[in-house]
Amino acid sequence: MDRWCNLLRMRLRSWMRRKRVETELDRELRYHLERQVEENLAAGISAGEARLAALRMFGGVSQVQEECREMRRTQYVENLWQDLRYAVRMLGKSPVFTVVVVLTLALSIGANSAIFSVIDGVLLKPLPYPRAERLARVFYRSKNFAKFPVNPWDFLDFRARNRSFESFAIYTRSDIQLSGVGEPVKLSAFRISAGYFTVLGVAPARGREFDFVEERPGNGNVVILSDRLWRRQFGAATDILGRKIVLDAKPYTVVGVMPPGVDHPGNAYNSVAYGDTVDAWYPFEFEGNPGQRGPHYLEGIGRLKPGVTVTQAAADFNTIMADLATHYPGDQGWTIYMVPLYQEIVGPVHRLLLVLLGAVGLVLLIACVNTANLLLARATARQREIAVRAALGAGRWRLVRQMLAESLLMAILGGGLGALLASAGVRALVAFLPAGFPRLAAIHVNGLVFGFTALITLATGLFFGLVPALQSSRTDLQQGLREGGRGATGTGRQTRLRSALVVGEVSLACVLLAGAGVMLRSFLNLLHTDAGFQPLHVLTARVSLPDTTYKTKDAIARFYKTLLDGLSTLPGVQAAGAGTDLPWTGYDDNLGGFTIEGKQEPPNESFHARYHAATPDYFRAIGIPLVRGRYFTDRDIKGAPRALIVNQAMARRYWPNEDPVGWRIDFFDDKPKDSDWYTIVGVVGDVKDKPQNSAAEPAFWWPIPQQPWGFGDMSVVLRSASDPVRLTGHLREAVRGLDPSLAVADVRLLDQVAAESFSTPRISLFLVGLFAALALSLAAIGIYGVISYSVSQRMHEFGMRVALGASSWDVIRLVMGQSVALTAIGVTLGLGTTLALAGILDSMLYGVSAKDPLTLICVAATAVATAAMACYPSARRATSADPVAALRAE
Repeated sequence: MDRWCNLLRMRLRSWMRRKRVETELDRELRYHLERQVEENLAAGISAGEARLAALRMFGGVSQVQEECREMRRTQYVENLWQDLRYAVRMLGKSPVFTVVVVLTLALSIGANSAIFSVIDGVLLKPLPYPRAERLARVFYRSKNFAKFPVNPWDFLDFRARNRSFESFAIYTRSDIQLSGVGEPVKLSAFRISAGYFTVLGVAPARGREFDFVEERPGNGNVVILSDRLWRRQFGAATDILGRKIVLDAKPYTVVGVMPPGVDHPGNAYNSVAYGDTVDAWYPFEFEGNPGQRGPHYLEGIGRLKPGVTVTQAAADFNTIMADLATHYPGDQGWTIYMVPLYQEIVGPVHRLLLVLLGAVGLVLLIACVNTANLLLARATARQREIAVRAALGAGRWRLVRQMLAESLLMAILGGGLGALLASAGVRALVAFLPAGFPRLAAIHVNGLVFGFTALITLATGLFFGLVPALQSSRTDLQQGLREGGRGATGTGRQTRLRSALVVGEVSLACVLLAGAGVMLRSFLNLLHTDAGFQPLHVLTARVSLPDTTYKTKDAIARFYKTLLDGLSTLPGVQAAGAGTDLPWTGYDDNLGGFTIEGKQEPPNESFHARYHAATPDYFRAIGIPLVRGRYFTDRDIKGAPRALIVNQAMARRYWPNEDPVGWRIDFFDDKPKDSDWYTIVGVVGDVKDKPQNSAAEPAFWWPIPQQPWGFGDMSVVLRSASDPVRLTGHLREAVRGLDPSLAVADVRLLDQVAAESFSTPRISLFLVGLFAALALSLAAIGIYGVISYSVSQRMHEFGMRVALGASSWDVIRLVMGQSVALTAIGVTLGLGTTLALAGILDSMLYGVSAKDPLTLICVAATAVATAAMACYPSARRATSADPVAALRAE
């Protein structure tokens, strides 16, 4: 051990204090030489002969110095430094070549680092909760619904009876309005059960979590604030605990403030994505009839006990569910399934991110192949230089090391520039990604990303540098030292290798082109799909009526009727309506059960559909067409026969061969009276939950005055004949005129709402298309390089062909034939690879297969056309071959 430590100290000292060590070595050698000279003189040898004898004995001072350096292993560092200096000089002599290679590498390495930053933030970093791997989401599943929320009363049974969770909680979005602190402000808020923060493993920074007693009706007037809201609205007041604040016109006592960074843990039933800002939490109060197992609108989350798996927990819950189904008809036909919280959060984008990583990885591979091709061409031009170095004693490894130094130097320059590009690219990506993209706040360039960049930089330098270096170092001295002749332009082996690299480039580019092509067709299909509504020229806004002020359904109905009657008289307003939900926003994931008069529920299944409430002109304002029957009217009020509108999907499911108009439906009544029934008065067109969905879900609407619950939170929609933005001020004034304490929130155009639904496929198409364009450009450069080099080699041949009567077109056809042949091989391999990998993309596409023949044909045509354009300049140059010079050379 001591020997190794001494050896290490000696080598470190030799590397880090080189001048001092060299001086000491020189002084010591001179000392020994002088002592030997003195001994020779003492032996009677003359002065001149004494020194010569001493030198002969030492064998040469320089040789001894070199032996000492080899013992210290310092020559490797010195040789490396020498190789790097020589590489800098050589690259400086070819600035255009160097700039092209460095920029190519910078773009490809930067793109890889940027995408890796996203993958690191979204997929690799653990969730910001203690032991997050034990967090699981709980969902219902039935024959008709693959994934659905929990109902309140089942939750209480699950919480009391399960043996799998340390703690189990529910939450649901329920925005509230803060007043009395400046202008009224709408807060993003959640109603939660007691123990919710215990499940997440976080605790309030100030105060306490909710108690179970606060889940009882009338006890829930307490609130926990986010750190953000506490600082923004209350100036980080230290006396905030115990303070009364007004939420939805009702006093709430602040009992806690959460630490910074505690946001929403997962997708909620009404379109709140992971990481979205939450301003406040207040207790969910369990009220109503425990025997009525509905509606389903709560999100379940639990923390597994140590050693319990998600599968075991789901089995435990399903045992409870089966028992509940024997007591409550509303629970029949349902099962429970669970997924880890991490999977629920990142699952929707997991495949997308891996596809993007694969695409950008192909770009890097193409860049490496292209650079290797350029280096092979450059090595051919340096054949004489390499031969001279070999003739002077340079071994093959030394030649390879010298050329690898140049490759690594270019890779390092490209990697450094790529890291800068990645930093800017990540900021652009985060700004470009949709607001609902999971874990946006965790995406940034960090040490791991820089480490990844350094790793791929090193690997890239070795990859594109090693093959050309090995090929070039296998030089023929006699051929390389010849000063002229046609044989000095390269070997057949190098030509075949360069052609093979071009084929690889084309095949990889075709894979990316095919991916971009089918994603483009999918995106176009989405854009041209029937939305089911008309989003243009529609202004939307959210208005929330607090139940303390608007205690009855009549009060809610009167407010919206007065508001909409006033707005409908504004110039240019074609229709003014209000509804609980907007299309494609996720606010319509709620589910209600019902009874159809005269129809029996199928075995192990119950009648369910999504429910909404709307004013008479809501459908006209939003542009949902009437298919059969009528819209709501002002006569559909409390006390009038109850009316209901269903969509076509509900009509097809429950009345497949009948007209649903006139049929009656009841909600929540075991023995309904005649006045309890709702009569279907109209059928409207389908609107899918998301444009990517294959079909719409069954849904129905109540008139606001006849809704079973007092929905006071509504989206107001105004259809205008001109620019709807001008109505914003009028809308705010109208609401303020009716109730100054109300806030008008989420003011947007409906077409903006619709456009947000396309944000993920749009950015996927943009990035893959960008990578495909870069790959195609690199492949074109590779084709141009190979054909240009080939033409340079064959100029004598072309001259002879012209002398023997070949026309310019014959020469062009000969050159372009070589290009097309290489491209055809690459296209064949690329399309074969595309077909093999088609299953990866199929689940991300809409209305098109990854094996779409039209797309593959277009890819092949694009690749061939690009190759033709890339080689045409070289083909034209080939026609300028001088036949006289060719004959003279013969």
